[in-house]
Amino acid sequence: MSYKNRFMQNAAGLLFFAILLLAMAGSAAAQEGQKVKKFLTKPLVIEDQGSFFIGGVPKVTNYATVPAANNPNQAATPNQITIGQMYVQFQIPVHKMPKMPPVIMVHGSTHTAACLESTPDGREGWFPYFVRKGISTYLVDQAGRGRSGFDESVIHEAAAMIRNGDVQNGTALIPSFGRITDNGAWTAWFGHLIPAGSTILTGTLIQHGDPGDPPDDDALHSDNYRPAYPIGTVDPNIVSRTGAMAQAPAGPNNYYALDYYKQLVPNAEVTLPGSTCASCDPTAIAPANTWTPLDLAMLVEKLGGAVVATHSQSGIMGHHMVRILKERGHLDMLKGLITIEGSCSLPNSGLKAEDFDHIPYLALKGDYTATSEVCTTTVNAINARRTAGHGTAKADYIKLDELGNPVFNGTTHMMMLGTNNLEVADVILNWADQNITAKNKSGKGKK
Repeated sequence: MSYKNRFMQNAAGLLFFAILLLAMAGSAAAQEGQKVKKFLTKPLVIEDQGSFFIGGVPKVTNYATVPAANNPNQAATPNQITIGQMYVQFQIPVHKMPKMPPVIMVHGSTHTAACLESTPDGREGWFPYFVRKGISTYLVDQAGRGRSGFDESVIHEAAAMIRNGDVQNGTALIPSFGRITDNGAWTAWFGHLIPAGSTILTGTLIQHGDPGDPPDDDALHSDNYRPAYPIGTVDPNIVSRTGAMAQAPAGPNNYYALDYYKQLVPNAEVTLPGSTCASCDPTAIAPANTWTPLDLAMLVEKLGGAVVATHSQSGIMGHHMVRILKERGHLDMLKGLITIEGSCSLPNSGLKAEDFDHIPYLALKGDYTATSEVCTTTVNAINARRTAGHGTAKADYIKLDELGNPVFNGTTHMMMLGTNNLEVADVILNWADQNITAKNKSGKGKK
């Protein structure tokens, strides 16, 4: 081959290589431009993460499974299943906040730990935010809910009794699953269904602050702001009611299509057995307040001490957990209790104000909900002991709608998912820094 031909061949090869590099660079740039917005505010540096289960008991039952469809008369056989266990996921930061114990977060009714991971519009949730602040953080799915599973054998047993003719007892055995509906969440957190007395088929959903907002709401919020929540994040397929079942609500369609609604699941903990508590009022304890409190107490013990933050339904569960830790002689392992828009009742959970002499206590509320008399009573009772010279730990009831900061206007019950979720988290973190880490520095309640 002549020098000229070799030169032309090499030049062609170099040109092809250059074109290939340009194409790859263009493709990479295009992919970079197409990347979905990141949920995290910035990279999160952790030293460990994982999940595990805690608690639970074995149950031997003839109703763990159902007969095969081709053999409906097959005799039931005993099997063992585990019930009452609790799923836990965690992240441990590399750089930890000095003296700060781990934090355990507990979701409320009809939810799972998903509500603490990220927001419906794809922003950083409380879980990574607390880890970013240097706190080892643990999320749980309540026993009987979500990834913790439930006891299906109760339903199978009820069905078998009904098939065998014992309709009355079989029907009585079927658990009543509670859940928050889509429109129920709307009217509980975000607005109203008007006119009064209408149903979703005849009435219209409106936001707080809309024209027609009932005047009896004035005591709970200002008419000048709307919910601090990503209500605009909707599923277009649900807006258009693609594949919908039965008739359509009156609307607006967008209000029935929030991505948030997909988080809502049945309260399947009703399939678990309840318990009794001699010191509690009432003494009969529902399944929800039986298993999750026990599992939380075991988790606090496993971690060698922790702060527990509850939300809504799980508020009273946190208090029952305190009672169980007290009964087990491990009350000193609880480094703080944070109750977010949940029950603060001491009598219901068999507790007294003196049980919190060395446990920092915070009750927190947003807008659209009335001030809890029970939480006020509990905080006042704890602080009365401080006035009398008993105990050292602080008790506070923080009402975000009374702080005078515009960022908290419209804070909903689901504040961990709101547009101001990280500002609310900062209120909790600042309180913890002042009352939990400072408490440890003084030598009280060492881990």
